[in-house]
Amino acid sequence: MKKTIRFAGLMILALSALSCTDSRVSGDRRYGYLTVGVSDELDDLVHLKSEEEEDIVYRLDLYYSDDVLAKTIEDHRTVTEEEPIELLMDKYRVTATSGEDGTAFNSPKYFGENTVRVLAETHSNVDINCKLGKIKFSVKFPEDDDFSSKFPSYELAVSNGETLTFASYDMPDDPSFGSFTDTAYFEVPENRILTYTLKLRNADGAMYSTTAELAQVEMAEHYHFEFTLGEREEIDGAMVLNILLDGEFKESYEHKINLNFDKTIMPSYSTNPEFNPDEEGIIYPLGNDILKSFTFTAGRGIKSLVISHLDEYLLAEGLPQLTDFVNISDEELQIMEDIGITASSVSEGDLTATIDITDFVSRLSISPDNKPYLMSLTVIDTYERYARCDFAFSIVSDIVAETVSVMPWSGFATLSGRFFSKSAPEGLSFEYRKVSDSEWTEMDPSLMDIDLESLTYSACLNNLEPGADYVFRATSAKDKADGKTATEIAFSTYPTEETVYNLSFDDWVKVGKAWYATDDYNNHLVWDSANEGTADILGQSLVPTTPEETIVISGKAARMESGELLSNFAAGNIYTGDFGAATLSPVGAKLDWGIPFNSRPLALRGWYRYEPVAINRTSSNYSYLNGQTDFCQIQIFLTNWSKPFEISTGDNRFVDTSENNPDIIAYGGFISQDNTTDNLGNQNGYIRFTIPLEYRSLEEPSYIVIAGAASRYGDYFTGGLGSTMYLDELELIYDPAELTPAEFEAVMKNIR
Repeated sequence: MKKTIRFAGLMILALSALSCTDSRVSGDRRYGYLTVGVSDELDDLVHLKSEEEEDIVYRLDLYYSDDVLAKTIEDHRTVTEEEPIELLMDKYRVTATSGEDGTAFNSPKYFGENTVRVLAETHSNVDINCKLGKIKFSVKFPEDDDFSSKFPSYELAVSNGETLTFASYDMPDDPSFGSFTDTAYFEVPENRILTYTLKLRNADGAMYSTTAELAQVEMAEHYHFEFTLGEREEIDGAMVLNILLDGEFKESYEHKINLNFDKTIMPSYSTNPEFNPDEEGIIYPLGNDILKSFTFTAGRGIKSLVISHLDEYLLAEGLPQLTDFVNISDEELQIMEDIGITASSVSEGDLTATIDITDFVSRLSISPDNKPYLMSLTVIDTYERYARCDFAFSIVSDIVAETVSVMPWSGFATLSGRFFSKSAPEGLSFEYRKVSDSEWTEMDPSLMDIDLESLTYSACLNNLEPGADYVFRATSAKDKADGKTATEIAFSTYPTEETVYNLSFDDWVKVGKAWYATDDYNNHLVWDSANEGTADILGQSLVPTTPEETIVISGKAARMESGELLSNFAAGNIYTGDFGAATLSPVGAKLDWGIPFNSRPLALRGWYRYEPVAINRTSSNYSYLNGQTDFCQIQIFLTNWSKPFEISTGDNRFVDTSENNPDIIAYGGFISQDNTTDNLGNQNGYIRFTIPLEYRSLEEPSYIVIAGAASRYGDYFTGGLGSTMYLDELELIYDPAELTPAEFEAVMKNIR
């Protein structure tokens, strides 16, 4: 049985528990103002400063003294003396960041931080000196015709564990390759060593390679390699190359390398006549079994024969990221044979080898996301020269339209499919049936939502039976003509379309001086309000929420009027849950928000009437609202809680409804300052509203919260005395046909 709890002598009750969101407003904390100075003059640890670094935009992150993020400013230039940052009084840690982590071309990162104390009504300033947070690396090769005629192909690969390659040739689809006009940025490795490998191919096709290390590298150092040709003297058929390492962190020095180009034929590969892996845009249908065999040769002997890739989908199909067939173990060889890749036995020094990938390709699934698979096959000889084939190909369905996925609800489901041509095929549609039926029903093709960019299509299948088992498949005019059918996907609609008791607000009982929206206070209490804590305090009473019998849409309505008790503001409100207790220390109230609920409604619809007044009661933190028109608020959200959420106004603990809270499955809200009685019309000043529930996940809900308040900021003792809101005839919407296209899009936009 529910008990009414009263505390004599309690002078302040924070009882209006509406629009309770995460907040740091409490006590007499006041606002101060902050400007931030970010130095673009990188300090002396940055030894070379290039033009692209001269105009840097920093993101500012401001953290409270307990290291919780208070505010983010995306562009530090927006913070000026005229437009400072408004902050609560506290000590802050302020960071300035430009760029992202990671090793990549043309991706610097600058970072700095400082602390500052912001005082109330005071203008503070913090200066932050930022520096480069990575190692910078640049390269220059001779640009004259003499050099390029002797070396048609050359590259410098630099690695800290992750490799970036400056190359004389283009690799547009590989972000680890760049040109000599690019700049590489590396994270500092734990061993503080950068490894670099120089490779040059001469006009005869011979390859030279050499590897060396840079030790004791430091963050914010700039290493610039400049290569120049030396004298053209012949030393056993070799050429002398001078390497100039130029940087301000140490004296420049010159290094000479003998380039010993072997005249023996370079490593190479060939394929069977039906198979050309060097073509662009290769497409194979599912199960394609055209022979795909490689033959590798190396006149100086094979040192490595490698299949490698960085494709997450190939990894999911069982292909290791790197396999060397030279001296491969029996276990590794069996793994490759199990997935359909066979190779001739090959040992180091062998002159030829073969690899057959026919069965592997024939077993692959349709290319995910319409992106091609990419794998590389590389032979390296004992002179460190190589030949590589980068094999890119797509697997498509052997039918026109393919089934993708389904998102079931209670009375409807959203169906997804895809196609493989650049234009939409004729007659794209879906067929469906109940599992217990034998006949298929085809949807009207005009109802399909087609996306030519992603080559996908979708549709909303309505008028389904809740809790029923269905199956569907994609189809097209050509597939039907050819007698082909797509994969079938089974799904079950959501079993129930729950409602919340007394959404009409027709049932009310009075217990003592407090009103409750129920027909049975002891056994059927779904709705509660601040009434319980304000009904009788020191002989005074305030009952903000009451039944309304005259100004209604039908039957009765909920009337919420903001008022004052013992000189403290209390907003009229109502919510699904239970008033827990008034508290003395800290002063406030505890309320349990939410009731059990296991369905997926699309929206909350109902009628509201609002008569706001000017805000004339504020806490110190909300004094800037004084004189503005009051706000009403209506909220609905679904959660995955295991029990009701205990709000404690005294402890400043509220429900965080932001998108960062994984406990909130779906949320919808409505805020207004409009006086709806300005045009009474035929509905007693009521306006019909629809609040779409914007779903963030398809997790099964466990609790629902519906809440309304006459003063949105009543949680913080702020609002207008006399602001009054009425709610009547609420309902939960489950049928998408009852929503506008924009409302339905709001429901679905985050989960498609």
